[in-house]
Amino acid sequence: MIRGVLLPIITPFDEKVRVDEEIMRQLVDFHIGAGVHGLFVLGSTGQGPAMSVDERKKAAAIALDQAKGRVPVIIHVGTADAQSTVELAEHAAANKADAVAIVPPYYYSDHTEYEIVAHYKAVAKAVPLPIFIYENPKYSGISVPPGFAVRMKEQVPTLKGIKVAYGQGALLEYVRLLPDVSVFTGNADLFGLVPFGLAGMINPPTSFVPELCVELFKALDTQDYARAVEAQKRVDTAARLVAAELRKYGRVPLREVFRMRGFDVKRFPKWETEPMPVEAREQLARALKENRIL
Repeated sequence: MIRGVLLPIITPFDEKVRVDEEIMRQLVDFHIGAGVHGLFVLGSTGQGPAMSVDERKKAAAIALDQAKGRVPVIIHVGTADAQSTVELAEHAAANKADAVAIVPPYYYSDHTEYEIVAHYKAVAKAVPLPIFIYENPKYSGISVPPGFAVRMKEQVPTLKGIKVAYGQGALLEYVRLLPDVSVFTGNADLFGLVPFGLAGMINPPTSFVPELCVELFKALDTQDYARAVEAQKRVDTAARLVAAELRKYGRVPLREVFRMRGFDVKRFPKWETEPMPVEAREQLARALKENRIL
């Protein structure tokens, strides 16, 4: 079972809105060099749902090639239709992904349980890879709470993980009901969860400080709780500061914090945005430095 810090990689774009291969390779190395336990590629932060099938294949291939098997790589392949999801899953498998994640088939939020399970079964039939549920009802319009996840697991034996972002079920209820499934939180608060069986975190606002997240997980995993308290405070502060800016300016602040780390991210997110105001950007940088985040 995969455990630890699986930080979501942002997908950087160039001035012509193409996947910026050079920067993406740098980001993969950055995360692995910081000691993360795996990579989560092409989820919401990775811009997967905003990209074409061909763009997603290119980004997945770049990430997998650059990772070179050093850590597990999970490719999110969820789309609104099963055929495209299967096509992306087959591509991930051909490029030696370690697992695929699938958000429920979005937009048609009135899908029945049978239809949702059929979507996942189509992938399980097509590829032998472990499957992660991407529980994200805020964006997909569909929730897979713990009881539903158990019923899905009965029909999809290759279901091996779940990322719970904005979920409707208690995290530890997934852990209790799915003992052979790696349960990851989409939040930054690990202190009261890892000691009780949570597998780890996949948290976008802290993805620019992977070393802090790794420090927190290691402290909890070794039961060094005094060290974990301090690490959790810093991770919470990073998450709070960045999340506050995300609420004001959309996803642009993620571009800015990676630029603060030295990466020439030219465009993120993929769609047209307003720039983050200079004053707000400078204020965020000061706050991150004052709190020993940068």
